[in-house]
Amino acid sequence: MTEIKVPATSANLGPGYDTLGLALTLFNNFRIKKRNDQQLKIKVIDKNRNKQIEIADSDNLIAQAYKKYFNFLEEDLIGAEIIEEMNSPLARGLGSSASAIIGGLAAAAVISNQLISENDFIQLAVQLEKHPDNVVPALVGGLTINFNCNNNFDYYKIDVDQNINCILLVPDYELKTEKLRSVLPNEINYSQAISNLSRISLLTAAFINKDYNLLKTAMDDQLHQPYRKKLIKGFDQIISEAYNNGAKGAALSGAGPTILALAVENEKLIAEKMEEVYNSLAIDSTSYIVKVSNSSLYQSLKEEISKDV
Repeated sequence: MTEIKVPATSANLGPGYDTLGLALTLFNNFRIKKRNDQQLKIKVIDKNRNKQIEIADSDNLIAQAYKKYFNFLEEDLIGAEIIEEMNSPLARGLGSSASAIIGGLAAAAVISNQLISENDFIQLAVQLEKHPDNVVPALVGGLTINFNCNNNFDYYKIDVDQNINCILLVPDYELKTEKLRSVLPNEINYSQAISNLSRISLLTAAFINKDYNLLKTAMDDQLHQPYRKKLIKGFDQIISEAYNNGAKGAALSGAGPTILALAVENEKLIAEKMEEVYNSLAIDSTSYIVKVSNSSLYQSLKEEISKDV
């Protein structure tokens, strides 16, 4: 049996809508075992609630990704047993669908003992996920700037300083990405676009130069957060509490409802103060304090598969 770890991810970071993504040291574990037939047996366990998640075959992204990989290889399917142990909360803006896709593709690579190129791996993942900002950092780690050039998705990776703490405030309710996308306007104006362009440039400079005092300005957004925050009670107050207690930056994680804060100190106090807002609203929540995972799952697969060649 082979085990792999796929990181949870936090996308957008404010202005980087469908463009920026962070890999986190909050991992979903996949256990993979070859079968002697062509059957796929997949089990997903929510470790936070200690229960198995029932997923309809039509919605099973692990199975879809696994089969897609073999279709790409143009080889007959090899059966497998795959168990995903989810440590990241489901449908909270932490890349649970991306984790399933990357896990399914990685499982197929292991079982087939054939690793396709990193670029091909990314294209398959984006075809399933529809956008790159979670699947790419889940595969390669770090902070990724994701872009499409001539119908090919690519990225630039920044290894993130381990002095940065990522505080995740996760409310005890789900918000599906489809619903959070539906509240976005069909059009934006030039001033909003210009504001976000300036912020995303500033944000990447802040990480490259480790100038984290820039993050508060850099993580401001005008394209999606003003609309999505209306579905998240206490959003503005939580962001204020994060900054008032020392956070360098704060924003929705992905489409939400998880809220991400970045800090170099006082991370426990910041988490407590953010949680207190939900407590005052009678909303249960959990906070996580994690780092950015700079490790590349793709490189790990390369090493794993080369051992068996």
